[in-house]
Amino acid sequence: MKILVTGGAGFIGLRTVKKLLERGHEVAVMSRSPRLGDVGIEGKVATVSGDMRLFSDVMNAVMGSRPEVIIHVAYALTAAGEAAPHWAIQVNVLGTGNVYESARLAGVKRVVFGSSIAAYGPQAMYGDRLVNEDEDLLKSGSIYGQTKALNEFMASKFETKYGLEIPSVRISAVYGTGREARGVTAWTSQMVAAAVTGKPIRIGLRPDQQASFIYVDDAAEQLVRLALAEKLAHRIYNSGGTTTTTGDFAAIAKEYYPEAEIGFDENAPRWPYPHLIDGGRLEREIGFKVRDPEDGLLEQINLERAAQGMAPLPRKV
Repeated sequence: MKILVTGGAGFIGLRTVKKLLERGHEVAVMSRSPRLGDVGIEGKVATVSGDMRLFSDVMNAVMGSRPEVIIHVAYALTAAGEAAPHWAIQVNVLGTGNVYESARLAGVKRVVFGSSIAAYGPQAMYGDRLVNEDEDLLKSGSIYGQTKALNEFMASKFETKYGLEIPSVRISAVYGTGREARGVTAWTSQMVAAAVTGKPIRIGLRPDQQASFIYVDDAAEQLVRLALAEKLAHRIYNSGGTTTTTGDFAAIAKEYYPEAEIGFDENAPRWPYPHLIDGGRLEREIGFKVRDPEDGLLEQINLERAAQGMAPLPRKV
C-alpha cells in the first residue's frame, strides 16, 4: 500500500514510517526538513520538503506520492502555539484543512488524523471517571487543544459531504527518545540522559503531576493499524495509556540508577488535560495493548545507553 506521512521526520512520524517500512509498504514523507539519512532510512522512502500552510505544497506531496492513505501528524505543539498563535492557527488549522482537501481531490480513501486528549477539558470537568470518546464537553485550555477539536469537527464535515474517511486518535502524553528539546514530555528524555551520564537534573513539573502516558512506539503502532485496517467501526478513538505521575517515572529511573539526582518544581502549574482516559475502544478494535511505563522508560534508558556505548539493562523483576 502507498502511504503518505505528513510530519514523517518528527517524533511520532518517524516511528510510524519505520513501522510501515517493516511491513513492506511504500512510504512517502512530507516534512519541512525531511533529513532521513540521519536515521538510516534515506532512499527507502520518497521525501517531499514542504510547508503545511501552503495548499500547493500539500497538493504536490499528495499528487506526487498518490497514496491510498495519509497519516497526518504534522502539527505545532502546545508551547510553540502559545508563543506564536497566528502561526499555530496556520499550521494546525489551515495545514490540516489542506491535507483534507488534497486527499479529497486526489481520491485518497482515508486520512488518519493524530488528534490529542488536549481537545478535552481538565479532568475536573469529568469528575473521577474515565474520559471516553463520546464526551460532549470539549473545552481545551490551549490553542493546541482547540485546534485539534476544530480539525475533528472539520473531519466530520468532509466525511459527511465527500465520503472521505478521517478517523481521529486522541493521543495521550507521548514519551520516548527523540523528544529532547520540546513537547510536554521532553523531560523524560532529559531525565534519562542525566541518569545515564550521572548528572543531576531538576524537572520543571510537580512530582505529583498526573497524566495518561503512552510510549511513542505504541502511539505509532496505533496509527499504523488504523491506516491499514480494512474497515473501521468508529471515527474517534482515545489512544489510552497508563495513568501515573512524573514522580513515578523518576522512581522507575532510580530503580536502575539509584544514585540519580532528580528534582521537581513543587509550585509548577498543573497540566490542563484529563488523566483518566478510556482507551478500550481502540484496544478492542485493533487488538493492541499499550506497554506499561517501566517497559517504555527502560527502552528509553537502553537507547540512551546504546548512544553512550553501554550494554542494555534487563528489566528488574
